[in-house]
Parts: sequence; C-alpha cells; structure tokens
Amino acid sequence: MKIRRLQYNIEYTHIITFKEEYKQAILPYFGFDNLRYAIDNENTINESIRLIFSNETLALFIRKEGISFLFEGDVTELKNQTGAIKFFWDIYDNIKTFKGFKKTNRHNLIVHSVEIKDKSEVSKILEAPPVFNVNPFGSLEEFASVYEFKKDDKMFKFTFGNYSEKDISVNDLTPFNTEYNEDLHNNFGLMSKLEIFEECTRPSFNRFKTLLLDAENTISSYKIE
Repeated sequence: MKIRRLQYNIEYTHIITFKEEYKQAILPYFGFDNLRYAIDNENTINESIRLIFSNETLALFIRKEGISFLFEGDVTELKNQTGAIKFFWDIYDNIKTFKGFKKTNRHNLIVHSVEIKDKSEVSKILEAPPVFNVNPFGSLEEFASVYEFKKDDKMFKFTFGNYSEKDISVNDLTPFNTEYNEDLHNNFGLMSKLEIFEECTRPSFNRFKTLLLDAENTISSYKIE
C-alpha cells in the first residue's frame, strides 16, 4: 500500500507570548519565491501562520500550542534533512528559545495510504468484507475497521477500508494536486489511515524517522484474505 499523504505534529505547552515572538522566527523564509503564506485568527491569542512551499509539496503550520508539517508525495524525500523539511526543524528550534516556551509534550505521525485495485475486485471485497466470517448485511457501499494497540510505549490507531474517489476530498488526500497522486482519480481500491502517538519531550529528526519507519513497517505487515 502506497503512502499518499503524511502529517507530522509536535505539541508543546501553550506559549502565551507566541503572537509577539513567532514572526521573527519565520522572517528568514520570506525570501523564497515559491513561498505562500496565510495568517489565521490575526490579532488574537490564537493567531497562527501557514507557510506553503508549493515546489516541495510541503506546508508548515505554526501555532501557539504546536508545529506541524503536511506533505504529499514520495516519503523517501523526507528521510534526508534537506529542503523545506529542514525549515520545519529550524523553526522548531527557534520556538524553543521563545521567552514563553515551557516544554514539549508529545509528537505524532498521521499517514494515509491507498492501493489501487480493479473495481470488480473491490466489489467482491464489499460483498465479503475481511472483518466478517459471515457478512449479515449483504453487499456494502463502504466498510472500515479500526484497530488500536500499544507497542514500545507508542499508541497506534489503524483504520482500514475501501477507497473510492470521494475519499480524496473527505481525507484531503491531494492538497497539492501532484502527479504522484494522479492515479487516485477515477479509481477504486483499499485505503488506510495510521496514527502513531508518542509522549516525547525532545522530538528530533531521527525520532521522526523512527515514527516513519514504524508506519512503513505497520502498513506493510498486514494481509487480507
């Protein structure tokens, strides 16, 4: 199953002085031609900013209680700390120097994956979904199963079901409309959403890569019969 969309979040204790301090931290990135940005809840305590690097198909979300990035494409590009992914870690390091910064609490990873299949194959799965030995409902329009478990002090939530084109908008699978995800249109298949949560006071690029490896191993480890 192919990872299509990835989101990584770091959560820290609310920074009361965030509105007064964050602009200096992001100022160096406004010289990039491919940067778009938007400020939300301007002039309120909940003011936040989105930095969108279209060429890298990556967006940064910076808030008083956390920092996130959203990526669409081949996750291999995220395994080297170069390009816009480095901006994420540089900004996080700057945030930790804010007068109002107290501590980081946790981080988590969310990945959406889709495997394209022939429509007739998906129809057979909907007639006999893998979660039932006997399907009491007849042919289904949709199915989804949720599995939650703990491993190595991390919480995993795995949602698995069928895929159709409407899931593009429901799950915002193509925020950058890349060629990488072109095959999602006018197709059918199976999809999953995997969330991994870890209490963590010192997130790092290496710890992010560990979560990504956990995700790849989890997604590749299951089979349906």
